[in-house]
Amino acid sequence: MTAAKRITIIGGTGYAGSAIAREAAKRGHKVTSVSRSVPPEPIAGVTYVASGIEGAGASIADADVIVGAFSPRGTNRGALVKVYADLAKQAADTGARLILVGGFSCLRRTTGAPRMLEAEGFPDGVPAEIVAEAQENLDVLNNLLADTTGVDWLFVSPAMEFSAWQPGEDRGRYRIGDEVALFDENGKSAISGVDYARAVLDEIEHPTRQRAQIGVAY
Repeated sequence: MTAAKRITIIGGTGYAGSAIAREAAKRGHKVTSVSRSVPPEPIAGVTYVASGIEGAGASIADADVIVGAFSPRGTNRGALVKVYADLAKQAADTGARLILVGGFSCLRRTTGAPRMLEAEGFPDGVPAEIVAEAQENLDVLNNLLADTTGVDWLFVSPAMEFSAWQPGEDRGRYRIGDEVALFDENGKSAISGVDYARAVLDEIEHPTRQRAQIGVAY
């Protein structure tokens, strides 16, 4: 049986964050969600802290694992790099593991190829805020790859179809593709929130990779 861990999720009320919180609580971990507000329907077993990142110090200091599911949208736009740099420093100082929800476009098509955002960009018509968020995610990843603190980090990129608008279903399975994006036999790249969260919790409980990027898809 896996020992319970203290897991603090920054942005724990968003799509990815809430899925991870639910899966972690279901497995018996001590879960704290830090976000600007408490959800109207809180998850049983999750402690909620209504705070901006600047007020999350105590929750982070006590954590075995810090999960970053922070969304750089709206008033948070442009803040992701600094927020995650601060989390990485705190994780390094306390010995916590840092797991970040990444972006699909940070993955590669094939081993050794450029990351998709660098090689392909986005098609015309994609909202500017989506493009900006993808670039922020890539900046975060590049900072982690250049890290010299030794922080134990994992950057977990979901499949292309992964959002509250494409929630998918609980299939009870997933694949991990390291830096290379995964597609099924029909050329589709998708993962549901619950199966993505399952992959994250499996890595928390039984780490297979350190200081690395992985992709999760069916």
